[in-house]
Amino acid sequence: MIKLLAKFIYNAFIFIIWPCQLLFNELILSKRRKQKRDLGLLLSQITHRLTWDKDLISTQQNSKLLHLRTKIESISKNNDYDVESLGNFIGQTTGELQKLLPQTKSNLIKEWLELLVVVFGVVMGARALFLQPFKIPTGSMQPTLFGIHFSYENEVKDRNFFRKIFDYANDSYRYTNIVIEEDGYYKGIERKNPFYFFPYCNVKIGNKTYKIPGEKDNVLKYLGIYRKAHYADEDINHFKKGQVLLRGKLILGDHLFVDRVRFNFTEPERGDITVFITDGIKDVNGKSLRGRYYIKRLVGLPGDTLRIADRRLYVKERGEVDFNLVDESIHPAFERLYSFKGGYKGYSHSRFSQYLSNNTDIYKLGDDEYFMLGDNSENSQDSRYWGIVPRKNIVGRANIIYWPFSRRWGFTDKAEPEEFDSPPSIHNQIIN
Repeated sequence: MIKLLAKFIYNAFIFIIWPCQLLFNELILSKRRKQKRDLGLLLSQITHRLTWDKDLISTQQNSKLLHLRTKIESISKNNDYDVESLGNFIGQTTGELQKLLPQTKSNLIKEWLELLVVVFGVVMGARALFLQPFKIPTGSMQPTLFGIHFSYENEVKDRNFFRKIFDYANDSYRYTNIVIEEDGYYKGIERKNPFYFFPYCNVKIGNKTYKIPGEKDNVLKYLGIYRKAHYADEDINHFKKGQVLLRGKLILGDHLFVDRVRFNFTEPERGDITVFITDGIKDVNGKSLRGRYYIKRLVGLPGDTLRIADRRLYVKERGEVDFNLVDESIHPAFERLYSFKGGYKGYSHSRFSQYLSNNTDIYKLGDDEYFMLGDNSENSQDSRYWGIVPRKNIVGRANIIYWPFSRRWGFTDKAEPEEFDSPPSIHNQIIN
């Protein structure tokens, strides 16, 4: 119910209230009401200069500004002025202000710099101390959290411009349907990003260039998957006229807020979906991990000894003799993980990992050391590959998914598994 209400309010503002307000202000609002609005803007501008720039303006300028402010306040309360006289007064006052306080290039730059400093300070302060926005980049936490991925379609579906805008605003969908126009070989890809929120890539095939939404790494990934799935018997680098290069929708992944406050006062708990930085963490080859921020589920605490057997996690806490199953009595998420429904498959072993690679392999944690696993463990690079996460690296706990409005919207880790059996397991060969 809360999600439906939030979605209704969001859509009402984006598609109804805001456009109607613009139309009303520009097309329907009477000339006199527009003049009253302009008077309010003039009054606001004068008050701002008197308040914030009083140490920069002269006594004469201050006196004239006070006189203009008094006159505007008097006129605002008086409804006797006709439209023509009021329009003349607004034009005359605007001209006087421009002469009195000319807007030089340096003043304009100064005002923009002041605004940017304030906005930057507020945003960075909130980010550093309270809530940090975070975008899920991969599928390592599916189906709990979804990363950037592509949903393929076999048929062209009719979607008009407004439908596409609606689907992007609510579901983060960016559609594409590209058919090869002439035979040619793949010649390369170039990232383009005129707008930060709408990155795309130019893919050159033969003498033609095709525009595909998404960042370069993602485009290469889902292009390759689509090509292998539909044209597995052909040269992967050669494209024929009429072939579909890509058809479907890019889904931009879950966007959430990370609570940075909680772990300043309490210690992380088993089962928390945790964001941490990768500084100092090396992979199996001794190389630094790709990306600075990772998100996984915290499963091992300092002093624990861990074991994965038959797709379930067992822990022997510090001072204990026996291993115990980590289940819903510890955190509700583990019941979903072991349900084998909706894409959950428990925890797997991998022949590529360093740790917990079979039913008998164990891993012991020291002081201030934590063990992280992805919910989609068959396709997750996590502590099985690079070991522990130090306490100092932990940033915070995933708190609220604010976009898109999927079934996972709201507080994280609350959506129950969908009612379908998880497909049979395959060997873990794809690492995200």
